[in-house]
Amino acid sequence: MKFNSHGKRWRLATTTSLLGRVAFLCLLAAGGVGAQGPDELHQTLVKAQATVARFADDFSYLRYEEDILQQKLRNNEKVAYGQEMVYDSMIRMRFENGKLKVDEQRMMEKKPRRVEARPLLNTYGFSTLAMIFHPYYESSFRFELGGNDVLQGRSLVRVKFAHLPGTPTPALYQMIGPDRPLEVSGTAWIDPDSGDIYRIDAQYETGVADAGVKTIRAALTYGPIQLQDEKAPQFLPVSATIDLETARQHWRNVHHFSDYRKFRVAMNMPGVETQ
Repeated sequence: MKFNSHGKRWRLATTTSLLGRVAFLCLLAAGGVGAQGPDELHQTLVKAQATVARFADDFSYLRYEEDILQQKLRNNEKVAYGQEMVYDSMIRMRFENGKLKVDEQRMMEKKPRRVEARPLLNTYGFSTLAMIFHPYYESSFRFELGGNDVLQGRSLVRVKFAHLPGTPTPALYQMIGPDRPLEVSGTAWIDPDSGDIYRIDAQYETGVADAGVKTIRAALTYGPIQLQDEKAPQFLPVSATIDLETARQHWRNVHHFSDYRKFRVAMNMPGVETQ
């Protein structure tokens, strides 16, 4: 996420430098998850980890349309100003020095008639928020059960999560200087039978007293997407809403993800290699 206001430059991203080699994408450590709580939690997390490991592998082969609505809000939550842009997007994963790097690539498809000159929030990478449940971060979060809910006609388990300070995190921000970790906590709604994630609500703490940020919140919803030549639908991101508030200002970005399709050919997007 990049944010310009009163001379400050911000960058917040989920999943910029992740994971080890592919060898651990299917590894589920025998001890870590079970110690977090009762059997229901253990089984739900094991299935969610397997689902997210597959997501990390499969998502690199998908392109999608990303509609982003950027808004500056007044104190009464009404829109002061904003703009909407549409991108052809993809997530690029690659190995560097034994680690998997994850970048979001965007190519503009629809530009607004008038580009807003006043400050707006730029957000990216939130389509990979589910990485919180990747096996790599198993020992980086505390998980606990939060009850049950029904979403999209399914009985789901609420799993609460909170990052453990000093451990790897998939969320980073930058004001001026190097990236710094964000403490993230929240709730995920997970199908205990399949491990599919239906929704994630997250809150972020910058840990910097002079940062000027009051709250950062993200809400990501998932839905079944039928891909070409696939027998069963995949649960993929459908929308993401990100709010950033300071003591006096409030920005909100709404992302909509659609038109998922596989790619296996050379891309015209900068930095993307031939598949």
